[in-house]
Amino acid sequence: MFSQLMKELVSTNNYKSSQGRVARRLTFIGLSLVFIWGGLSFFNAGYFGKQGAMIGGALIALLGVWASFRVINFPTFADFLVSVEAEMSKVSWPSKRDLFANTKVVLIFMALFTVLIYAYDFIFKTFFSLIGC
Repeated sequence: MFSQLMKELVSTNNYKSSQGRVARRLTFIGLSLVFIWGGLSFFNAGYFGKQGAMIGGALIALLGVWASFRVINFPTFADFLVSVEAEMSKVSWPSKRDLFANTKVVLIFMALFTVLIYAYDFIFKTFFSLIGC
């Protein structure tokens, strides 16, 4: 598996490029942002002086973006992303009206639950202070 991954990292082929486009693009963007953020953090830390930090940060960002591109074209992972997108298209999403109604129910329940926990806390605190604990 590791040798196959190393082989894929230096390849320029796109595996099943017409399938799972949305999931693959969003995964690429997410992974790339993590590496770019890491490169910026390395640069801001300035461990190796200003010039060394700039070169190191740029290398982390560029190699990370390349690795992100290659990982989404790794056959096993690409097949997973293709199947994720296929399953997501089968999901029945709630309408906007249902979403707001369900959100309102959850928020009201959480508010009532918060009041209930506060009441229990107050009762127990009062009880234990009366008995001297």
